[in-house]
Amino acid sequence: MSSKVSFKKSIIAGLMAAGLATVVNAILFFVLHAAGVFVDTIFLQPNQPLTVLPVIISSVMPSIVASIVFFLLEKYTNNGFKIFKIVALVLGVISLVNPFMGIEGVTTAFAIGLDVMHVVVILSLLFFIGKAVKNNA
Repeated sequence: MSSKVSFKKSIIAGLMAAGLATVVNAILFFVLHAAGVFVDTIFLQPNQPLTVLPVIISSVMPSIVASIVFFLLEKYTNNGFKIFKIVALVLGVISLVNPFMGIEGVTTAFAIGLDVMHVVVILSLLFFIGKAVKNNA
């Protein structure tokens, strides 16, 4: 029987994923804003254009929550990481639709930029949690 990843290791993996996703997504935000893809005329919240702060929060919070979900899956199932990967990929695909449907007046480029940021968070989570699982085996 393989040993389970501890809560501490799970949270550390989530924080590392959050750190990487935050840095990459902040860079993406500034690049896309400077390129005119992220414009201040499209509002994600009422009368507020996208800024880097929501990008940071949206990179950190899901990573921490996901690391807790992974820990619970790891603790209470025999295939925690496999189930986590499936859940992460399914939710990731669903999240790719949201920028196109959930934002009034969104341009295709703006929505794709947001989708790339979603993928960054998902990939960083899968990488660091996978690394924790591998190092724990």
